[in-house]
Amino acid sequence: MTYSPIMNELNSIVSAIISHGKTGNLRAVIQTLNSLEKQTKELKSNKQAQEIVAEAYRHALEPFAVAKKFKDVENFCSKIEHILRIDSGSEILQETYCEALNAMIFHYIMAEQDKAIHKVLRKLGAFANRHQNNPFVQFNYALSLSKVAEYFAEKENKDITYDILWEIIGLVTFYPGKEILTQVTDGLFQCISVTGNRLNMNELEDLATRIDEFINFTNEFEIQQKLTACQGKIFQSIAGQRMRNGLSPDGKVQPKYRR
Repeated sequence: MTYSPIMNELNSIVSAIISHGKTGNLRAVIQTLNSLEKQTKELKSNKQAQEIVAEAYRHALEPFAVAKKFKDVENFCSKIEHILRIDSGSEILQETYCEALNAMIFHYIMAEQDKAIHKVLRKLGAFANRHQNNPFVQFNYALSLSKVAEYFAEKENKDITYDILWEIIGLVTFYPGKEILTQVTDGLFQCISVTGNRLNMNELEDLATRIDEFINFTNEFEIQQKLTACQGKIFQSIAGQRMRNGLSPDGKVQPKYRR
């Protein structure tokens, strides 16, 4: 017995879910999902079939998130997680799950659901920590970190932005390279802009050194420009602290303070 014709049919159903989702037809999405679940009821041990089912839930998530039906969104994500638990080694399922969490974060940001954003980001961070050998998972985590950093920086939530700043630094240090840097530079700039004045001198100097190392990770001019702008913000904060301590911006003792 071959499953190829069945898999082709299942993929067609997923395509239908995507089409219905684009038109916002939630009822059609649910009906198509029900059809998919019936057809795969006897295929729970078939890895390829379950990967397709997980993909279907991932695409069904989008139109429900747009409609702000977040209980349904969380339900779809839980179903993907359940499939992943059965086959935790599947990189395809890992990627589908982290994509779903990433999509949830994006839609929670659009709806300004602060607690939900933080909760899902922590969940994605824990998942990324458990799957450090999957670069796609790390890429999605970097993307989410940057989006959340920009969101909370705009709201001037310094506590969360401060935590995200060091999470971004840790991620890029552990996974140096253009792909991760491309995703995090905008969020990194926002974090530094908002939290620079609450960093101590040691943190600022360490941060400046790290950014200098990151610049050497890539030859991409646009990324280097953004990282250089990050350094500029750091140096502004360093100069400000020096001046508050009675020094000149370059750290020298000003004449009027000499004894």
